[in-house]
Amino acid sequence: MSKELNQLAKKFHAYLRKEYSDIKTILKYRTQFQLLVSIVLSAQTTDENVNKATKGLFKEYPNAKSLGSAKLKSIERLVFSTGFYKVKSKNIHALSKILVKEYNSRIPKTIEELVKLPGVGRKTASVFLAETFDHPTIAVDTHVLRVSHRLGLSTKRHDPVQTEKELKLLFPKDFWRYLSMSFVQFGRDICDAKKPLCDVCDFNNSCKYYLSLNT
Repeated sequence: MSKELNQLAKKFHAYLRKEYSDIKTILKYRTQFQLLVSIVLSAQTTDENVNKATKGLFKEYPNAKSLGSAKLKSIERLVFSTGFYKVKSKNIHALSKILVKEYNSRIPKTIEELVKLPGVGRKTASVFLAETFDHPTIAVDTHVLRVSHRLGLSTKRHDPVQTEKELKLLFPKDFWRYLSMSFVQFGRDICDAKKPLCDVCDFNNSCKYYLSLNT
């Protein structure tokens, strides 16, 4: 790992700490179960969309037992607006049943157990553990992949697991649980997928993506 890379990571870490010091999830939930369901539903949609859907969903089915016993069509109707509603409905219905049957309605506390649940991948599990138990995990989504690769903080553009490992070597452990949301917000504010604001970015002089555009 080069001295330059470490310096870039240190500078970016300081920037994110300053700009997004108060960042936190806007998902609305009252229990660990509701948070997990909300994260599953958040795939390929906005948190605002999820909150609109879960307002009615959790009113009718507030826990694993009630959601697992619900009719699939009823769930589909309530989460329709989140997109991919058939797959999402099937997943949250199935995971609810599993939680009741195998975990006495308690949510597992390890990534290894969580990813066995329908609709729960490594990213979802990491978000859940960081938010609920303050676990030092890094949730790698498309924003994290894009930003880290453009800046040269990671080498594998399409490999979430390898990217997670590389980022953990560059950033302090006490920041891991905040890293994903900070990267996501930076991606939305500055490093957009299609129209990045490279000219006003504080890191354009060391960004591999920006430098490649000007060679």
